[in-house]
Amino acid sequence: MAHRVARRVVGRVVGRVIALGIGAASVSGCYEYRPIEVGELRPAMTVRIELTAVAVDRLRNSANGERRLLEGFSVSGAVERVGGDSVIVSVATGRASDPALKGTNFRQPISLASREVQRSELRTLDRRKTTWTTVIISTLSLVAAAYAIKRGGDASGSTPVPGGPNELRVPFSLRLP
Repeated sequence: MAHRVARRVVGRVVGRVIALGIGAASVSGCYEYRPIEVGELRPAMTVRIELTAVAVDRLRNSANGERRLLEGFSVSGAVERVGGDSVIVSVATGRASDPALKGTNFRQPISLASREVQRSELRTLDRRKTTWTTVIISTLSLVAAAYAIKRGGDASGSTPVPGGPNELRVPFSLRLP
């Protein structure tokens, strides 16, 4: 009896550790931001731009609803166009709630003067971190599957008995002469 209880406790602990490991590995981001000059920006680059206080004040008081696109003193999005002294960044505003437009992302362009950009950062894929995250998640998934297979029929819970009580019950009995 004590052996079964100990085995059940160990099983719960191992299951939680595996779930925690998979969760931690999947939450770790595989992207990083590295600094880039405004003059080096090209269309379709995914960037995070830190703005000056003047630019943040202008966007907060804008009639176009650009206030909700700010993340503190920065905006994140894709470069749409780069001019001589301006940058247009397309920022995701949300998804369509209409089923006919399923999977459609809405984007709003924000026009910024080069002098309003305090710092710009390019979003890049961290290949080493992505590789290790994939290896960890795969290993933990295989360990979880092996543990479940090894444990086999020792699942906790009950199995209904075949041919159990009749589902049709009459609340009163009827006698025929």
